[in-house]
Amino acid sequence: RMLKEIDVAHRMGVEVFVIDTGWFEKPGDWQPSPLRFPDGLKQVKAKLDGYGMKLGLWFAPTTVALTSQMLKTHTDCLQTIDGNTPRPWIVWETEASLGCCAVSRYGQDFANKLIQLNRQLGVTYFKFDAVDQYGCNDPNHGHGTSSNSGSERSDCYAFQMPLAMARIAETVSSAIPDAICDFDMTESGRSFGLAYLSAGKYFLINNGPYNQNYDHPLPPDGNWNLFFFPGPARDWICRSPLVFDQWIPSTLFLTHYLPDDPGENQMLSLASLVLGQDGIWGDLPAISESGVARFADVLEKYKEVREDITEAFPTRSGPVGGTPEVHEKIAPNGRGAVVLFARPGTYRYITLNRADRRVWHDDGTMVAFDEAGRAIITAKFEAPQEQFPKAGAHIVFFGVN
Repeated sequence: RMLKEIDVAHRMGVEVFVIDTGWFEKPGDWQPSPLRFPDGLKQVKAKLDGYGMKLGLWFAPTTVALTSQMLKTHTDCLQTIDGNTPRPWIVWETEASLGCCAVSRYGQDFANKLIQLNRQLGVTYFKFDAVDQYGCNDPNHGHGTSSNSGSERSDCYAFQMPLAMARIAETVSSAIPDAICDFDMTESGRSFGLAYLSAGKYFLINNGPYNQNYDHPLPPDGNWNLFFFPGPARDWICRSPLVFDQWIPSTLFLTHYLPDDPGENQMLSLASLVLGQDGIWGDLPAISESGVARFADVLEKYKEVREDITEAFPTRSGPVGGTPEVHEKIAPNGRGAVVLFARPGTYRYITLNRADRRVWHDDGTMVAFDEAGRAIITAKFEAPQEQFPKAGAHIVFFGVN
């Protein structure tokens, strides 16, 4: 299954392939599952290498299995609350596990484990998940002593935990220059601050929040997760955090968009992700051939100007989810992009910045230039043949060959 996913991902233009939870035998030791990957991920890595793609793997940094070697050597690092160790829990079809304190000496040893896995498996992208901000008030881990109250030690842990995670990312990046450590913020109870962004990036939005999709009735299985369904509502919520781009590069806020057919939905996802969030998540072999080609065409052009898009100061006209909603990211050299979202109709937009005259745009848009070198974009949004989606997107790249 993963080999098929990689084949499609390569054809789409994906550069980093991350395998989610389930690739490992047990947390803590972090070795490939002999049931799912009996060759130790060798075929996966070989195929990725052949395509020039990078391997990413999922980790729960503070979780260790009861039978893991990591736990045997770090029993003094177990998370405790008022002297009590929480009951073990099952980690995604593996075995019962406990939590270790990231602030304790365990944090450094976990970072060393990741470096070892880079040497062993070739992994360079590390996805950190299931790390709660609170969870330990042990007096022997460096976030307070027995002279402090339990609540003080708990709050100190909450303050130090993201700093400990940043140290892990720094250690890994120092040993592996091309490593990327992303820290999952998609659930409640996670820390959110600037410190970690000095060393890694946030996995900002994927599968939460747990509310009903605005475009769908409650499904038969009772799954209320808004982000399991493609469509305009999902995308405009995902784009809302782009407001951070005024101060922090949007590339530090990974967000996953769904590549599902039909083509209208794929354009919504592409137009959103090229603003810097850069993520795709879904059933790749199920995508139509035309959909795979659509992603390949757009991402090929995007890669020519993505550094310019990252550098450019963001400008947005219209509210997120409004009609029209226009994002302009054109760097001082004139290279970059304008993306437009709207319901059916024809809309005109004039860029604030001078734009490079080497232009690529999708069907339904026209581009001219005024005397000042600003681009004049006319975009026509037609009513889709299908009931879904109800809004569309157009993309214009400036400075592409």
